[in-house]
Amino acid sequence: MPQSVQEPETSRPRASEHIPPLTNIAPGIFVPLQDVDLTHFEPPRDRIERLKSILSSIDYHREGVRENLLYMFEREKRRLVQQAAEAEQQLLGSTALPPQGRRPGLSPSEVDELIANMEAPAQPGVDYNVHNIVLSELTVPPPAAGPPPASIRDAAVRDLLVMVERAVADLHGVENFLLKKREEYLALLDREIQRLEEVGMRPEERRGSGGS
Repeated sequence: MPQSVQEPETSRPRASEHIPPLTNIAPGIFVPLQDVDLTHFEPPRDRIERLKSILSSIDYHREGVRENLLYMFEREKRRLVQQAAEAEQQLLGSTALPPQGRRPGLSPSEVDELIANMEAPAQPGVDYNVHNIVLSELTVPPPAAGPPPASIRDAAVRDLLVMVERAVADLHGVENFLLKKREEYLALLDREIQRLEEVGMRPEERRGSGGS
């Protein structure tokens, strides 16, 4: 299995460290070389061995690129979470009014109050049931185009969802590209093996000739 470039546990960015945004996944295609003793390296003896070596390299590369991309996307996730946490901390510690349309998330005391209200017993004699609603007449209005996030946490959730969608698309795109290349070399290998098997055969004995 390829040993992709990974940050050691002790060097993971702390909350105060700056993580640059992920703008390009191109560096993820670079994978460390396999452990090869170049002093005793023997090149492939024939075309079949060469094709098998290429297929092995493609499999190795696929796994390494996948590990690299997953690391890059996980790092971008940490950056978005860190960015939101720092922005919220600055907003909570500031005496200035938050930007219009933005509010911080609920404070711990507000969360406790909200849960306490939800756990409070119902008032006696009050009917909390909803009556006379025709389900077929209920309509759900379409969401507004590009609504501004209501809070820093809402913005972070939106950014994380966008990042996950992009990550899935990139992973599938790279995987499909490498699988297509693998299929091409498999077809070349099959044709080369067939060619060698048919050497010395009569035309009617060859594969696909229609002979019995």
